[in-house]
Amino acid sequence: MELTFTKIKRSTSYPTIDSSRPELSVKAKTVYVTGAAPGSIGAGIAAAFAKAGAAKIGLFDRSEQHLQQTKESLLETHRELIVFTHTLDIAEAPSVGIASHWARVEIGAWDVFVNCAADYSPTPSTIQGSDEDDWWKSFETTVRSVQHFSKSFMPKARPNATYISLNAGTGVGPAQLYPKVSAYSAAKLAAAKLDDYLSVENPRLRVFTLNPGLVDTPLFRAQQQDPETRENVPLHDISLPADTCVWLASGESEFLRGRFVFASYDVDELLQRKAEIEADPFSLRLCLGGTR
Repeated sequence: MELTFTKIKRSTSYPTIDSSRPELSVKAKTVYVTGAAPGSIGAGIAAAFAKAGAAKIGLFDRSEQHLQQTKESLLETHRELIVFTHTLDIAEAPSVGIASHWARVEIGAWDVFVNCAADYSPTPSTIQGSDEDDWWKSFETTVRSVQHFSKSFMPKARPNATYISLNAGTGVGPAQLYPKVSAYSAAKLAAAKLDDYLSVENPRLRVFTLNPGLVDTPLFRAQQQDPETRENVPLHDISLPADTCVWLASGESEFLRGRFVFASYDVDELLQRKAEIEADPFSLRLCLGGTR
C-alpha cells in the first residue's frame, strides 16, 4: 500500500468528512469506542459521533476515572446522549468478555465499533538487545486483542455494522524511520492483516483499518518526551481521525471496505478514484508492490 496515495494531504477536518453533515448522521445508532481516556483520539472520536447524532455511546478504557471524565465531557454538550462505561483490558479475554456482555445488556447491540485502545509498546531496543518477555508482550497484546474482539464483541453487532481499527503507521513504514520498535511495528502489521481476514470472513461486517496520523495526545507526549523532537513533528488535529471515522461509518465509504486508509488521505480524491480502487484488489491493502 502507498503512504502517499492522494496528492492532497489533510491535517485537520474539512467539509466532506465534517461530522455535522446530515448525510453522515448516526441518529438512533449505538457506537462503541475503546481507548476513551480524556484527551485521547478515542475520546475525540466519541465526541465526533455524539456530534453526528448517536443515540448511545459505549466507552471502554482501563481506567474507571478516565471513563467518567470522558463521559462527563460528552454529556456537557449532549445531554440527551446515553453513555455507558466499563473498564476493559484488551489483552485479557475475561475482561473483554465481561465488558461486551454488560454493554449488550445496558445499551444493546452496536452499529459502529471503533477500536482505539492503545497497545503495549515495549522499551525501545534492538531485537537482540530487548528483553524477551517484554518484547513478546507487544505481540500478545496487539494480536490477541483482535481475536478477543471477534469472539466477544462481534457477535453483538447489528447486521452490516461498521468496525474501524486504528493502526499506527510504524507497521507499514520502513524500519529506518522507526528504529528500535520492532515488536510494536511487527505486531501492528499483523493486526492489520487480521483486520483483512475479519473483513473476508465476516461479509456482514464493514471493516476498515485506519491510520489516525500523529495527534498531540497524552500518549504521544509520553512517547516523544524530548520537547525539541515534538516541535519538529508535523501533527494532525484530532478532528481529522475523529471525523474520518464518522465518514467511514457512512455509506459513502463502501468502496473502501476491507482496506487500509490514512486519515490524511483526501476523501474527495478517494471518491474521484472510486472506480480505480474498486477494480484493483491490491489497492489500499497490505501487499508487496513489486509482486503484483
